[in-house]
Amino acid sequence: MGRVFECIGQKANKPFYLDKIRCNIFSAEELIYCVYQHAELIEKEMFTDELVLWLEQECGAKALAEQLLQLNQKRASVAVYAEKLLLQMDLIEPGKRKEFLELFPTNESPDTFHRKKQRADYFLKKERYFYAIKEYTALMAEADASEIFLRAELLHNRGIAKANLFLLEEAEKDFYEAYRLDGKEKHFFLYAAAMRMRLTPAEYLKEISEIAHMKEVTLELEEEVKAAEDEWAKGEGAVFVQKKAEKQLESNAQYESWLQELLSLKKDAYKKSAR
Repeated sequence: MGRVFECIGQKANKPFYLDKIRCNIFSAEELIYCVYQHAELIEKEMFTDELVLWLEQECGAKALAEQLLQLNQKRASVAVYAEKLLLQMDLIEPGKRKEFLELFPTNESPDTFHRKKQRADYFLKKERYFYAIKEYTALMAEADASEIFLRAELLHNRGIAKANLFLLEEAEKDFYEAYRLDGKEKHFFLYAAAMRMRLTPAEYLKEISEIAHMKEVTLELEEEVKAAEDEWAKGEGAVFVQKKAEKQLESNAQYESWLQELLSLKKDAYKKSAR
């Protein structure tokens, strides 16, 4: 059974459009959830008097509306807004809440290099790859050239974000530059992995044959690739491919009908998850 949360107010008949996040919300709970899920987009400017009025009139969340109005009058930092909202419901554990709130600068604590790196690492962990790349790139511009291990870590993490967006050639460069800086094998391994994903088999074999250090690394890489392929073969992806091949042997009309039915099921599942 899932966790149960006490309602803060009621569901609004008229939604409020959060321009920065580009979505409609229908309750105070949705506002809190959006704040937690979109740390990369949260700015104190989104907590307008119009939002406060909507919470009070449409959602009946008068206590929360009053608290946010007071923060508006005090010109509070975004960290204070985020904390005030997250304390309204037990959405995340206290430890994770603390980690989340540390992403935002406060009026007393400026946006330091350490805080920016925390934010970049958080975005990477949350699979917000575009924002992670943006943060790591800014950090690279700020990091001292003598901080070799730090710069290597930033490049490594940016490479992971790029690889997840299939920017494989750019990811290769980041992994190789990280390896060149501190010589750690983890960078070189991912450099080889990105290369293997990007190149054709013939191109890949030619490339690794010209790099002496590649032999040992590629043997380990192939073991991991084989394990990933075996795992995939047991999952839903392989079942789908097999089913698709069977349907393609039937008439075009039957194949199209199957695809439309599958797409409809996926749409229904998405709509339910978005409610």
